[in-house]
Amino acid sequence: MTEMTQPVPKSDIDAAELRRAPRDEVALPTRMIDAQNRAADVLLVNVSPLGFMVREYGSTEKGAIVKLQLPRLGDVPAKVVWSLGGRIGAEFLTPIDQYAYTAMLNAAKARRQRWPMG
Repeated sequence: MTEMTQPVPKSDIDAAELRRAPRDEVALPTRMIDAQNRAADVLLVNVSPLGFMVREYGSTEKGAIVKLQLPRLGDVPAKVVWSLGGRIGAEFLTPIDQYAYTAMLNAAKARRQRWPMG
């Protein structure tokens, strides 16, 4: 019996490339809330039922617990798994079920727009 393994990431960027699920591009302005309940404007770049990447003006640290505001789902808790140059990747604490994910994605795509961060 052969055991399947994934390469061990050497950096946060490598970790982002080893995603467990494909991401959907959304370009959705939204808000992210930190552990002190402070909200910040972010751009949701991509998302999957397991996690997301956002662009931010701040510098959220790896390991932080945040809540991302998502259409139809509200505040969804996640753990930051990498942070680099105004971008963060996070994993939802509980994966989003497929039905709820599809509803959120359709609402997000209907609301997306260009954001000042590019």
